[in-house]
Amino acid sequence: MTHHPHRLRADTGAVTLEGAIMAPVVILATMIIVQAACYFMANTTATNAAQISAETARVRGATDADGMRAGRDYLGDIDAMAQASISVTRSGGTVTATVTAPAPAIVPIVPMPDVRSEINVPVERVTRP
Repeated sequence: MTHHPHRLRADTGAVTLEGAIMAPVVILATMIIVQAACYFMANTTATNAAQISAETARVRGATDADGMRAGRDYLGDIDAMAQASISVTRSGGTVTATVTAPAPAIVPIVPMPDVRSEINVPVERVTRP
């Protein structure tokens, strides 16, 4: 059996070098995945707030302020949406609720666009049978 002591020494530290190169890549990829998940979660939250605002404001006797208050109450416990703006308007038998908020940033080098959701629903009407 032949031993190759010089050959074995040449590979010393290869795993450490590979780890040092791959670790930042894996960490960055993980952070980007988490960033994407946070963005989509914020988008879903904005859509839910807009839906709640619109559904509240469309009820007979309700006002735009009632819809905005309902949306703000929904977002009240969500720190990431603290800077969200909510607008509710009525026009031609339709209620439009819009929620816009800055997306949470996990990876500082990746700028994220604001999340925005707009919901249009008809105003409740009472009709005779």
